[in-house]
Amino acid sequence: MRLRERFEITRPLEEMELALVRAAIADPKLVDAHEEATLRTALSLARLYKVNHEGRDVGVGAYLQPFREDLTRRLGTLLLPANGKLTRSQLLPHLRDLKERTTNTRDQLVRRFAERLPAAAIDKELREKALVLVMGGGGGTAYVYLGAMSLLDEYGLQPRLLVGTSMGSILALFRSRMARFEQDEVVGIVRSLSWRKLFRTLSTANRYGVPAALRLFLRSGIGRYFGVDSRGSEGPRLKDLPVKTIIAVSGIRKGKLPQPLEFYEKLISTSPRWLLNPMILPRWFSAIAEFTARPDILTRVHLGADEGTEDFDALDAAGFSSALPGVIHYDVFREDPRMHSLLTQYMGDKGIARFIDGGLVDNLPARAAWRAVHKGELGTRNAFILALNGFSMKLSTPLWLMLERLAEVNVSRNRAWAHLVHDFPRTLSPLVIVPTVEQLLEAVQLGRSALAWEMQVISRMMAPLPRI
Repeated sequence: MRLRERFEITRPLEEMELALVRAAIADPKLVDAHEEATLRTALSLARLYKVNHEGRDVGVGAYLQPFREDLTRRLGTLLLPANGKLTRSQLLPHLRDLKERTTNTRDQLVRRFAERLPAAAIDKELREKALVLVMGGGGGTAYVYLGAMSLLDEYGLQPRLLVGTSMGSILALFRSRMARFEQDEVVGIVRSLSWRKLFRTLSTANRYGVPAALRLFLRSGIGRYFGVDSRGSEGPRLKDLPVKTIIAVSGIRKGKLPQPLEFYEKLISTSPRWLLNPMILPRWFSAIAEFTARPDILTRVHLGADEGTEDFDALDAAGFSSALPGVIHYDVFREDPRMHSLLTQYMGDKGIARFIDGGLVDNLPARAAWRAVHKGELGTRNAFILALNGFSMKLSTPLWLMLERLAEVNVSRNRAWAHLVHDFPRTLSPLVIVPTVEQLLEAVQLGRSALAWEMQVISRMMAPLPRI
């Protein structure tokens, strides 16, 4: 079965569980803890289709089809959000016999697959969720994600998968190197950054990226935090990061670049602050819009998930994801035969001429996260996907509204694939790429306060279900 078809089957069941949790929080008398566990275990069992044991997937979906159809018929009209407020009187007729039906089906499943699956593997798949954190792009707006990471860590929630775009991908790299979120360490890193370390205006060759006013030297700026020394020693590969990480990049198809390469290098002056110039802004917006106007120009690339990209240098992946046309150029400048070979092979196979900012096609890559989970990358299909969108449309920032609208076109296509998308109403400016310590602490506080009201839902969804 194709993943899209699997999504259409499992997604309504996931929405039912989330609706039940929200309703139970809003009305504590709706269900007691045991009744909630019964209903949620039933929904978890209904969407089960593969169970991983010792690196091998065992398909169980066909066996559970009658149970899934019966449960959907019983609860779908009650729990799906479009059906209004849920009451206890509506649930009671189903609660009376659903526990017996669920436990009997689960026990039969255990017996049916006993030779291939231990009961403990099925039990774990039903009761425990993996947290997946998706972080969108948007320059300095993304720093609010640090506040979200801090809050999740306080609740004891550690991501099993990180998926990021642009600045979200850089923050994903920093989160992937920490067993737990360490705010002091992040502040120390930011304190050490400067425009001079990260960006240069010198003219360099371009091989895989699109030339722009500023050249991003990500390895010299943050490489030492990933084991890269001053001699340019090899950094971590995506497959070696402690937390699995996927980075979204936009690929320009061969022969489809809207303008000559030289056009983008001279589009603005030597600083993205020139984007505030009212004479420059319309021209730059128009150039960016050219990439999104025709669907044949760009293609989605998910480094770390696409075949042949697991060995990509993690810093290079984040650099390409952050290369905004006309503003920031990233390329592999160093002598690195392994990485040059990987890039040449992958781009040749996919018909890609250049890499640019992932936000142009996938500014909130929740679909890539869902696909990774359901392709078995985490060893479980029972996951909660939390997507953080700092570059959401804000009337309070009219200067960026046009670009926010462009981003929302591809963000809207991703929203259905996340279980919760949080749009941050207040952030730092997109231009605050290198914040001061004060600005960073402000962003952390903005992120924490904005997500705080959703933490009751997130923590309840993530808590292991009691056995029934």
